[in-house]
Amino acid sequence: MFALFTLLGACASNQKAGVVYHDNFDFSGVKSYSLYDRNSTFTETQNLLDTRRNAIEIAIERTMANKKFSYQSLDNADVIVTYHVFNGKKNEYANYNKSVRFCSSCLRATTWKTDQKYATVNRGSLVVDLVDPKQNRSVWRSVYPLGLKAKENSADTNDRIKQAISTMLAEYPQED
Repeated sequence: MFALFTLLGACASNQKAGVVYHDNFDFSGVKSYSLYDRNSTFTETQNLLDTRRNAIEIAIERTMANKKFSYQSLDNADVIVTYHVFNGKKNEYANYNKSVRFCSSCLRATTWKTDQKYATVNRGSLVVDLVDPKQNRSVWRSVYPLGLKAKENSADTNDRIKQAISTMLAEYPQED
């Protein structure tokens, strides 16, 4: 079942990221993050061009640095940032969800919160998860309809990825 969430908005420049997160996780205690290594089993969950993977990871690193999170090794990070570009293949997406231990049917549980409506994840959607390394489970997820084209100019692609990641991570739960 792909009942999740997606962005709402009339035009691409004003889209909002769909977000859901576990309200029992202490987001205020997160000071550092990591990404899985390129040779990890995580990277086997999707078939993604290296140029796209690089653009996504650079956008994540820049956005996290702007939010004052420091990069640490996997063993020392408070969260692990993962991502997936949904290509329409159900098995690939199911394998990604399994790798981050995300349960779409669990969204109805009282321990998950969202201020955004969620719907079906469409082909081309970018999914970003924050994984609690202690539980090896997603505690935060955002979805953005990236819709990259195969023959798209790399500068345009990188700009759209940067905008998507920035919009998604702007929804990180912070105490005011």
